[in-house]
Order: sequence, then structure tokens, then C-alpha cells
Amino acid sequence: MFKLTTLPSFTRSNEASSDLRQWLARLDWMSVAVFGLPLLLYWLTLAPTIYNLDSAEFTTAVATNGIIRATGYPLYLLLGKVWSWLPLSSDMGYRMNLFSAFLGALTLLQVEHILRRLKVDPWLRLGAIGLLATAPYFWAMSLIAEVYTLHTALMAGIILSLLRWADGPTQLRLALPIVLMTASLGNHMATVLLVPGAVWYVLNSHPAQFKNWRVWFAGGTAVLLGLTVFLILPIRYAGQPTFNYAGEYDASGVFHPANLMSLSGLWWLITGQSFAGQMFGYQLNEIWPQVTAYSVQLWTAFLAIGIGPGLLGLGALTRRNWRLGGMQLLMFLANAIFYINYRVIDKDTMFLPTYLIWAIWLGVGYQQLVHWLHSQAQPLITPRLIRYLAVGAVILAAGLNWGLVDRSEDWSTREMAETILQEVEPNALVLGWWDTVPAVQYLQLVEGQRPDVQTINRFLISGAAMEQLVLSQIDERPVYINNPSMTLLQQTTAVPVGPIYKLEPRIEPIP
Repeated sequence: MFKLTTLPSFTRSNEASSDLRQWLARLDWMSVAVFGLPLLLYWLTLAPTIYNLDSAEFTTAVATNGIIRATGYPLYLLLGKVWSWLPLSSDMGYRMNLFSAFLGALTLLQVEHILRRLKVDPWLRLGAIGLLATAPYFWAMSLIAEVYTLHTALMAGIILSLLRWADGPTQLRLALPIVLMTASLGNHMATVLLVPGAVWYVLNSHPAQFKNWRVWFAGGTAVLLGLTVFLILPIRYAGQPTFNYAGEYDASGVFHPANLMSLSGLWWLITGQSFAGQMFGYQLNEIWPQVTAYSVQLWTAFLAIGIGPGLLGLGALTRRNWRLGGMQLLMFLANAIFYINYRVIDKDTMFLPTYLIWAIWLGVGYQQLVHWLHSQAQPLITPRLIRYLAVGAVILAAGLNWGLVDRSEDWSTREMAETILQEVEPNALVLGWWDTVPAVQYLQLVEGQRPDVQTINRFLISGAAMEQLVLSQIDERPVYINNPSMTLLQQTTAVPVGPIYKLEPRIEPIP
């Protein structure tokens, strides 16, 4: 009887163990490492709560179903909302920071699959991808709520799907990169900088395909499907969200939202017309210092060791497949030229698409070096040493950059915002730039702190209207500001209160 009762259990245990071994044997351990190790690195250095500037704005908009300033970023809002439902942490800021980390790791996984298609050795793939993963700005943008790692994940997906289409062109395979690209416009309008390279590749790979009306029909359908993501903006506008950065305040402190139910209002937001003045904003004599600064940034990002092999990879890839080499070069140049000429203070974070392309070239360049060494009778450097150096450079980069990017103990944004709300008086008016107001609004709208305080981002009100508002309100209620203008300082007294100033009426001395 005992044998009859225990034998089935023992057999089931053996079968389960065998199934587990088979599953582990089938597992793609390279993909697991390329995705899992960077994700672990980013998790260890992740910002623990809301971060400053755009990060706090994006987090608040996701949490409140709000609207972000130009260009609206509807895809980020949609995917971020889905991600925010995951039971990862009670702190919404931490959850959205982790979203960026996940997308950074997803970008690297797709780059690995691109290099795999290009027949790059596994250890050399790790070396190239590892330098991208530990590049200061790529690493930093994987630690806070931002749109950049979603942009690179979509970009890598577009390139990968184009390669798959070129291997076996069908209407559905072409529709995938098209729908990814049009949907990606809903995350970052810089996606248009990928279009020339993608069009080059498609038209030169299988030109006969475009004599088939079904290809045009599939492409047109994919465009329309991808663009539906922009419907999120008028839908949110119709809900009259409490957090809305698409509009402006008047001199009485009343917010006038842009009408996103109209085509003109929607077009104004998604085309970023409020930032049009910054595009190609440098004079000719100012461009060379910007080129130099970007060159130094790229040199630093790939630890200098990746520059030579990257150039070698560009040449080798172009000789091997001029269509693919041309596509990647056009994507690289379009992004580099545009952002070199983009006059904003935080543009260093916007060059990540060029990093992605360079990492592909770097992997191919490493492989070219190994091929060349194999062809030498008595090479001074062995191919194995190249592999060791490639992986060793990643370990060195991680060690050098950890202290530069680590945000795991950075509570400064939350502490600053909490200090402001603790210091200001009831029913106060608080005006500030990106470094103060979005974080304060996060605490108000997401965590319910101090709803009595009115906060206005100075980006959403003209200087003249703000000065009129302050002067009309200063006798009625407490008014605070982070950096008072010279006009206000001439008519009011600024008293330091924590990280901001309280403005008080200037009392003229009695003659």
C-alpha cells in the first residue's frame, strides 16, 4: 500500500525536475543577462521618490490623468498609467522611476538582438551594450521618470523590426515598424529624426514591394493605427484635469487651457510651438563650441575606448550592407545635428538616440577587430584579449560612473517641496520654475498635502502678467516666489523662507 501511494508522488517530482531542467536548458541566458544585469544596476541606483524638473511633472500627470506641456507625450501618459497600476510601491514617484529603468533594460535587450543579427560575438555584444548601459546620461535617464528610455526602446524596436522585414518582406512585417514609429511620435516628436533613415532603408532594400497596392494599404493602416494614441489628449482635456500644463495663466491668476478638442489647439500642443524659438537657436559662430561639447560627451559616454572601434564598425557595416549602414548614419546625423543646434540647458540628456547607434557600431567594430586578428599569423593582441578588454571596459565604466549617477539616497526634491508647504502660510500663492512648482504640485495633487495653496509654474505665465498678479495679490494674501524679477524687487521686499522668498509690500520711508 505504501508503494502505491508514494510512487506517483515520487514520479511527479522527477517529472517536474526534468521539465525544469529542460526549461532552463532552452532559456536564452544571453538575453536574461543583457536585460537582468542592467535592470539590477538601475534598481540599485534608482531615485527613491519624485525627482526634479520634468520628472515630477510627468509623474504628477500620470497619477492624476493630467496633461503635460508640449508636445503632450500621450504614449508616455498611456503606458505610464498602465505601469502605475502595478503593485510595486506606495510611492508613485518610485514606481515611475522604475518604469524608466525597465525601459532602459528593454532598450539594451533589443540592441543585443540587433547585434546578434549582425553576427557579433556574444562577449563583444556584452562589451558594446555594457558601455551603452553605463554611459552617464543613459544610466541617469534610467533612474528617474523621463521619456527618453521609452524613446530609445521604441527606436531599437523600429530598427529591429525593419531588419526582420528586410529578411522576409511582407505587408504585416512592414506595418510593424510603421505603427511603432507613428505611435512613438506620441512619446517624443524627435521620432521624426528617424524617418529619413528608415525611408532610405525601406526604399533601397525591396523597391519592387511598393508596386503592390497591398503594401501601401498596410502602411497607411499602420499610420492611422499609430496616430490614434493622440486621441488620449482630447479625451483627457474633456475630463477637465486638475493638472494641466497646456495653456497659460492671465494676470488675475486664472488658467486658460488650450482647447485640445480643436484641431488648432491639438496641433499647437503636439508640434511643440512653445519651444520653436529654441530649435536651431545658435548663430553660426556659436555652433562649433556645441559640436565640441557633444564630441566630448560622446567620448566620455563610451569611455574613449569605444570611439575608435565605433568608427571602425561604421565603416565595416557600411561596406557589408550599405543600406543598413546608410540608415544608421542618417539616424545618427539627424539626431546629432538637431540637438547640437537646440538651445536648451538640458539638451545633454537628449542625445541618447546617437548613443544607441554608436553602441551598434561599437559591437560591429569589436567584431571587425577580432576578424582582423584571426587573419594575422602572429598577432600582438589575441582575439581573447579583445573580448576581455571589451568586458573589462564595462566594469571600469560602471565603477567610474556609479558615483556620478547614483540617486538611491536622493530625497532632495521631496524634502524641498515638503519644506515649502510647511513654511508657506494658509491660502498662499506660490510661483516658481520647474525646479520647485512641479514637485510641490505632486505633493498637493497626488498625496493630498496643502490643497489651500495655489501654485503656478512661471513657464505658464508671462513676466508682465506675473508681476501684475503679484502686485494685485500681495495685499490680499501671502505671496511666495523662487527667483523674484528685478521689477518685483524694486516694488516689493523679498524675505527668504526656506528655499523660496516671501514677497511683502515695500514700505516707503516717511520723509
